[in-house]
Amino acid sequence: MRKFIVASLVAVCSFGAGLNFKSLQSDFTQTVFSEGKSINYKGRFYAKNDNTALWIYESPTPKRIYFNKERVIVIEDELEQAIISKLDDTPNLTQILAHAEQIQPTLYKAIYDGVEYFITIKNTLPTTIDYKDKLSNKIKITLSNPVKDALIPQETLTPVIPQGYDIVNQ
Repeated sequence: MRKFIVASLVAVCSFGAGLNFKSLQSDFTQTVFSEGKSINYKGRFYAKNDNTALWIYESPTPKRIYFNKERVIVIEDELEQAIISKLDDTPNLTQILAHAEQIQPTLYKAIYDGVEYFITIKNTLPTTIDYKDKLSNKIKITLSNPVKDALIPQETLTPVIPQGYDIVNQ
C-alpha cells in the first residue's frame, strides 16, 4: 500500500514535468488494472511543488490522503481511523521533474525508483498519467479540469485528525 501511495504521489507531482508549476489541482479518475480486472477511484487532488499533496477519494471508499516530505496520513472517516506512515524513501520531486524528458510533443517521461511514468499534456496541462507499478498493476490517472499555479492554502494540505479516531502508526 505504501509503495502504491508513493507511486501515486510521484505520478501527481510528475505533472510538473516541463511545466514549471507551483501548484496543481484537478479532479481525477484513477484506474488500476490487475489480473484482468479493474477498479476505478474518483476524487480530487491538490499538489504543491514543495512535496505536499492531498488526494481526496470520493469513491469507491471516501478517504483523504495527505503527503509531506516525511510522512503520509490516511484519514478514513467510515472507519474512524487515521493511518500515519513514515516515508523512508520519499521521492525528490524536484530532481524527478528536472530530469523528466519530453519524448513527443505532448508526451513526457519521468522515472522514479525504477518505474516509468508517461505524462500526456494538452494545452500545457496534464491530461493523463500511465505507469506500471512494481506489482505489475497498470495504472491510468485521467485528469479533468486541471488548474496550475492556483493558490492552495496551507490549511488545505494540513491534516486534521478528528478527535476520537483510532490512530495507527506504521
